[in-house]
Amino acid sequence: MKRILLYILLGVFTLSFHTSFAQFDGNNSVEQSLVKKDKEKLTILTNPVKDGYLKLTLTASQSSDLNLTIINSLGKQVYQTKRNINSNVQTFDISKLSAGIYFLRVSTNSSSFVKKLIIR
Repeated sequence: MKRILLYILLGVFTLSFHTSFAQFDGNNSVEQSLVKKDKEKLTILTNPVKDGYLKLTLTASQSSDLNLTIINSLGKQVYQTKRNINSNVQTFDISKLSAGIYFLRVSTNSSSFVKKLIIR
């Protein structure tokens, strides 16, 4: 009997936890507000990089700063930059890096991404 009550209480708690908050206005009607926040997404436009320029886009970005780090296969940081996001497409000159497989780490105020990057 105690287990059944425990399961019921847990079910009610999780159900009430996942519902939105109700707000009452002057007319005693219930208004539910759902806040939907789009998730930030990183897209690498040039992968593999052939001309020495890495191009990427961040969609649904609420951030103004971008940190980009490129790490080689041995774990050594070979490129790092920080800049303000001023347009949809961000371009980076990585022509000094040799051909190979790298890890690209991009972080903003609200998100962090790690992707594989190939340079030819």
